[in-house]
Amino acid sequence: MNRKPYQQPQAATWWFKNHFYRFYMLREASSVPVFLYAVWLLLGLFRLNQGALEFNAWLALNTSGVGQILHLVVIAAALLHAYTWFQLTPKILVLRFGNFRVPDEWVMGGHYVTWVLVTIGMLWLAITG
Repeated sequence: MNRKPYQQPQAATWWFKNHFYRFYMLREASSVPVFLYAVWLLLGLFRLNQGALEFNAWLALNTSGVGQILHLVVIAAALLHAYTWFQLTPKILVLRFGNFRVPDEWVMGGHYVTWVLVTIGMLWLAITG
């Protein structure tokens, strides 16, 4: 006799019950606005290819109130995603030199310092470029 094993039904809100799972779902959901923003930038390239009039209309959407709010949502999502990723790196990237294990704070600090330096470099290129 072949019987199916019992599968306990799972509610769609299972992840609400635990703080770790809520934060995990928030981190995973933060990738959606970043993806949509990448699509939005590709649309900007498409508009640029269509000509100055279409590109200026796309730029006007970016500088409108709704566009600025959407930019704030995307930057918040990107910052949350980066923060949570940097918190995970010491668990993923374990550095050892002989018997010395690099402390987790050094690994995270290295990522944050690199992030700040790259951001400053990009801003410098955008301003002077």
